[in-house]
Amino acid sequence: MRLVAATGVLFAAVLAGFGLVVGPQAAAKPAAVPDGHANSIVRVAAGAYTGYAVLPDGRVRAWGDDLEGQIGDSGPWSSRTEPVEVRGLPAAVLVAGGGNSSYALLRDGRVWAWGDDSQAELADRRFTARQTPRPVPTLTTVKGIAAGAFTAYAIVAGGKAWSWGDNSFGQLGTGSSAVVSTAPREIVGLSDVVAIRAGTSDAYALLSDGTVWVWGDNSLGQLGGAGCGSTGSRRHGGCRDSGVPHQVPGLVGIAAIAAGGDSGYALGRDGTVWAWGDDEFGELGDGVRTFDQGVPVRVKGLDHVVAIAAGSCSAYALLRNGTVWAWGRGDLGQLGDGSAASRSLPVRVRGVTGVRQVVGGGDMAFALEWNGSLWSWGANSLGQLGNGSEAIQDAPVRVLGLPGSPHSGKP
Repeated sequence: MRLVAATGVLFAAVLAGFGLVVGPQAAAKPAAVPDGHANSIVRVAAGAYTGYAVLPDGRVRAWGDDLEGQIGDSGPWSSRTEPVEVRGLPAAVLVAGGGNSSYALLRDGRVWAWGDDSQAELADRRFTARQTPRPVPTLTTVKGIAAGAFTAYAIVAGGKAWSWGDNSFGQLGTGSSAVVSTAPREIVGLSDVVAIRAGTSDAYALLSDGTVWVWGDNSLGQLGGAGCGSTGSRRHGGCRDSGVPHQVPGLVGIAAIAAGGDSGYALGRDGTVWAWGDDEFGELGDGVRTFDQGVPVRVKGLDHVVAIAAGSCSAYALLRNGTVWAWGRGDLGQLGDGSAASRSLPVRVRGVTGVRQVVGGGDMAFALEWNGSLWSWGANSLGQLGNGSEAIQDAPVRVLGLPGSPHSGKP
């Protein structure tokens, strides 16, 4: 079992998983792209080592790590370097990937889960990994889902939020001291929730009023000043974990959120991006690499941002013109700029244009273009880029075998 952050997953509003965040407006669609061609893939998501695509008919395809059965194709418990169909899953509208678990929101408002269950991530009280998707008990009228390393979240009709799985750092947000929860429980003090993102052991909620609320692990200032005193930095005396949500000070007018492994991100309605938490690899994007930062800082050099996403130590912004920019850790090609350098300021991801969705995984990322092409870059030791190999890619390569995507190539 691998303990890795799976970044914020997109939500129904949505937003699918470890991935795309819908911003104040959509990226521009090139005039040359026919309307029908843009629907070859409905939505993309990522887990720590796994990628997912939702097709127009609700079928889901997955690729990458399958050590805990998170691919869901009932085949060998080994990695897949190209997409395969998740079996036995009714029509889905979006998918979320955790550390080693997978979740699908169905058209009927239920959540199905498969993969790792060591921390009750599947909510079936068995604590046994499985390849076959099954319903998460008691959850209905679900509007959005997200997953952290070993914890899962759901937004239900009316804007309430629920969680289950690991609670070692209070990341369930229920105020409970229990180490795990084997059944979904309501997160305390939250209403009118429109999106949730999850890091390794922390979580972030966006409310309809444009405020951001956080809970869980705070060792690197991930909670945005809550429990960190006036400075908000561990360098100044430490930050306290929180088992209940707190509002991030100073953030208003927020349109979308994203979660890295130990960093939080917020997209303002004005197209600006803000970040806080771990900054070891420059993932706060302000050009001043520090150990951590409990107070949100503005990511420099970005305007007209319409969507944000994050990996374990890297972050991504989709601009209105359809280009993608990245910053943070880059030693495994996570930034897609053709280098293995980490960056404390955003750089453009090489070659991809006309992008409509960007998604971050553990140490990889995906960009879905309006023309139906899906591109990936970064770590690939378990085939998580879906390009038929297990080699690191420091610039985008095509994900193979999906509708609307050519067989292979590079931008």
